[in-house]
Amino acid sequence: MRWMHASVPAAVCVSFDGGRRASATRLLAGSLALPLVLREAANPGAFDATAPGRVISGGPFALAEAHEALAAAFGPVLASGLRRSFEWYVCRGAFFHNDAHYAGVLFGVWCVAGPPREIVFPRLDLRAAATSGDWVVFDPFEPHAVLDPGAPTYDRAQYANAQPSVFAGFEIELNEATRAAFAIAEEAPGIELSSRTRINAETGAIE
Repeated sequence: MRWMHASVPAAVCVSFDGGRRASATRLLAGSLALPLVLREAANPGAFDATAPGRVISGGPFALAEAHEALAAAFGPVLASGLRRSFEWYVCRGAFFHNDAHYAGVLFGVWCVAGPPREIVFPRLDLRAAATSGDWVVFDPFEPHAVLDPGAPTYDRAQYANAQPSVFAGFEIELNEATRAAFAIAEEAPGIELSSRTRINAETGAIE
């Protein structure tokens, strides 16, 4: 696994209840062999009607083998905050958005099936691979998209007939250890990111 460092200042994350903290200034990415039971549980064909650009939920699930594999890869510090519940997420590419409703956690996605894609974080100028077995942990307040490799912007027509990507989504609790690992301060001066932040769906620019 590897740490990816942002070259821009932290933003201020504002949650629904008015809580404020600095955004993570690091991402963590890696690749891991998928447990057979996880690969068998994924069913890309069930999502053939998925509209391009939108990330839809395929429902929550729990799978001990998946949790154990990630926990072993993360090591004891991060594994201590890894929640046992997962959720399926599926998309045909995804336009730029954030997931600020996940206020008290870091968010992770583990790609289970689909063509080569990348998860793109335009404000941070970072990209993480999203092919089968790849995973990334990031701050859900940070604008991001799922694009073809190297694509700078989201173009809906490009994904209209594309194969869907299937992800196992997971959460890591924000505790003292995970805050330190992802370089999250209590608060920092800078732009605000929240569920009300206007994000250009095609470019990821904050408007």
